[in-house]
Amino acid sequence: MKKYLLALCLFLPFVANSTTNCPEAKVQHLQIERDSILVFQEGQNWHLIGPPSDPGVQAMYSALLSAQMAGKKVIIRFPAGYDCKAYNLSVPALMVRTNNF
Repeated sequence: MKKYLLALCLFLPFVANSTTNCPEAKVQHLQIERDSILVFQEGQNWHLIGPPSDPGVQAMYSALLSAQMAGKKVIIRFPAGYDCKAYNLSVPALMVRTNNF
């Protein structure tokens, strides 16, 4: 029993930190609502960035807006198992990465 518990404790951090990076794509649309910020990327669907009052959401919005204006691609990270092509306004983004190429 102790071996199984030890194995679970060693494996759990990998499961807890699992994420999904949506494919790199240009930002086509940004939508600001009272309680949420949404993004639509090329070849994907509408995604929730998060409520404007949540920590980091304003910074992610700023990065997305800058990338959109510059025509740059971005990668948006969500929790594990997230379907990047599906319409999903219930799961907030974890991270936004911009690229200079």
